[in-house]
Amino acid sequence: MWKPLVVPAALMLSATAFAQESGRIRRSPPSAAEAARIASDMAMNDTLLQKGDIVVTDRGFFVFRGPAPDGVTNEFARVPDPAVQANQPGNPTAKYRSDGRRQN
Repeated sequence: MWKPLVVPAALMLSATAFAQESGRIRRSPPSAAEAARIASDMAMNDTLLQKGDIVVTDRGFFVFRGPAPDGVTNEFARVPDPAVQANQPGNPTAKYRSDGRRQN
């Protein structure tokens, strides 16, 4: 009963030990900006996207238009950030005043 649990763990440990002994270059963890870019790229290349889906990335909001004519890449259109629109001066539904303080 214990063998199915121990054998995979031993293989993982031996693979880790081999990686350390073989002198593989360890990569440092990504910075916050790089992690955001990676997550954005993953979201924009998601195979489950359907036409009309909104994707929020580190570059803003995008609506998925569908696959491009080449059949490999996806087409997106930029969507204005709703938070920026809601806080524009003169907007009666704005949550913040022009000086940045919250309205009462």
